[in-house]
Amino acid sequence: MMKKLRIDDPLDAFAVHGACGVWGVLASGLFTAKEYSYAPSPDSQNFKDNMDDDGNGYDCGLFMTGTRGELFGTHVIALVIEIAWVVTLSTIMFQGLKIAGIFRVSEADEDMGLDNSKHGGAAYKHDDDNSKHGGNVVKVTTASA
Repeated sequence: MMKKLRIDDPLDAFAVHGACGVWGVLASGLFTAKEYSYAPSPDSQNFKDNMDDDGNGYDCGLFMTGTRGELFGTHVIALVIEIAWVVTLSTIMFQGLKIAGIFRVSEADEDMGLDNSKHGGAAYKHDDDNSKHGGNVVKVTTASA
């Protein structure tokens, strides 16, 4: 999907932070045991202050016995808000960079490779003579014993 959408994410930052973050929020809304949901003692004032008219205190995960679905619903709403926030701010930032002309490096720098063009040397030695960055390729050979 990342290739189809033409999203350049060589470090898989979205997979690690975005997708795993979404799963973490959903998982806590699915699997939280009632006794760990905000961890109040049933005898505490905090618990009593959060009881509804039916005597229900804190909610538990959707897959737990006695759930009302409120915890999971709250987590889904939080995800919608967080995703909207990230998309909005990212759009503003990336469009600003694009308008300013600093969103991408030049094609010449890209062809040379950013290690060479920005840092003055290759970080890796490749043995692929057909590399797009052929000028920077060093043939690696090993000596036989």
